[in-house]
Amino acid sequence: MRWSRYRIGWRAIITAVVFLFALLQGFSTIVGPWAAYFFAPRSSDSLNPKLLGMWHEKFQYPEPNGVASFEGTIEYFRNKTYRINGLLKSTVFAPSSSTTETTSYRFDGNGEWQATDDELEIKLLDVQVRVANKSLTNMSVHGLSPSAEESAIERGLLLARSQRYDIRSAKKDEVVLETGGLLADSFVIKMNRTKQMYMR
Repeated sequence: MRWSRYRIGWRAIITAVVFLFALLQGFSTIVGPWAAYFFAPRSSDSLNPKLLGMWHEKFQYPEPNGVASFEGTIEYFRNKTYRINGLLKSTVFAPSSSTTETTSYRFDGNGEWQATDDELEIKLLDVQVRVANKSLTNMSVHGLSPSAEESAIERGLLLARSQRYDIRSAKKDEVVLETGGLLADSFVIKMNRTKQMYMR
């Protein structure tokens, strides 16, 4: 009699477990496609979803005998590629006089990227640099043709290739990065999301 009750009890437990398993399986089938909307996905496969899209960035950093600056847009795609374009400026201060030489370059490049929640790494695979303007004190020249200088800059950029950034903060419309400079220093890059959405 007692054994019979045990058998009935185990049958009830097994039935409940089977029912619960079926219920959870059905729940995951229904909720699965919507889970991404309820829970922000964490970085997986070196893809940080917070960085996807197009961003505007403007920053400057010191270099030997001068300063360099960049203003433009960078777009991170889901297939782990990126494109960057904008205006790169290099200002060189002559050590023996007050003369400064500023060169502006149209910059257009693309490459690959990967990121965790804490770190971003980009690898430049192709770049085109063209002189837009050169100025020496108050004199300027516009629309210069491609030169050996541009080719040298492109080779140097491709030789450097990879750059690592610490992700200091990542909000919906603003990301703050920090990276090392050429003079063993560090500088901050603030990216603001643009209204244009990424297309791939």
